[in-house]
Amino acid sequence: MTRALVVGGTGVVGAAVLRVLRARGVDATFTYLRTHARAEALAAETGHRPVALDLADAAAVTALVRGLFEGDAAPAVAVLCAGVLEPTPALDLDDAAWDRAQAVNARGPFVACRELARGMAARGGGDIVVVGALDRGQSLPIPVAFAAAQGLLGALVMALAREVGPRGVRVNLLALGLLDQGLSLGLPGAARADYLEYSALRRFGTPAEAAASIAWLALDNRYMTGKVLAVNGGI
Repeated sequence: MTRALVVGGTGVVGAAVLRVLRARGVDATFTYLRTHARAEALAAETGHRPVALDLADAAAVTALVRGLFEGDAAPAVAVLCAGVLEPTPALDLDDAAWDRAQAVNARGPFVACRELARGMAARGGGDIVVVGALDRGQSLPIPVAFAAAQGLLGALVMALAREVGPRGVRVNLLALGLLDQGLSLGLPGAARADYLEYSALRRFGTPAEAAASIAWLALDNRYMTGKVLAVNGGI
């Protein structure tokens, strides 16, 4: 049976991914932070296993992933969809807020990818899907701390895929546009209105639509790696 790790399973995208994985017969371990009740409810609904994790704690991320590979829940598939939106404008952003945003949105995913790729390579391969925001080819009013981390994720995926591809590990980034739930609601109303105006479909996406694309990358893709798949309604 295929096993998976979903980092950020109690977010709106993570929860949708967990439901798709269950429908596809995949058992998952998923992480959460400060949302214990929601994690327990998702575990009861899907049968997946919840684990508390602060993505900003690099040692904890390392220990979790290594523990999975040392036990009986080694993931062949991983989806990293946790993140925080720091909305403070650049000129008002202090060092502590910057550091927290980068720890969760950039360093944490790197540590997870490093440990996952190492473990998957030792077992003959696997798939890592990093879920980020709009791809770097678009110019939208994204807060600078968040935008900086997104730039790092694209470069990370490209470079890591080159390193681990010969060992059977695929690494891709799914760049989501704004959704009708979740982190997207933290953006200013004017930014959301601009998005709708410039979107070809003139609407926000849904977690279920995001999960369907993520599931394809994680479970069905065999030849795409090191790339950014933009799922954004035509921005």
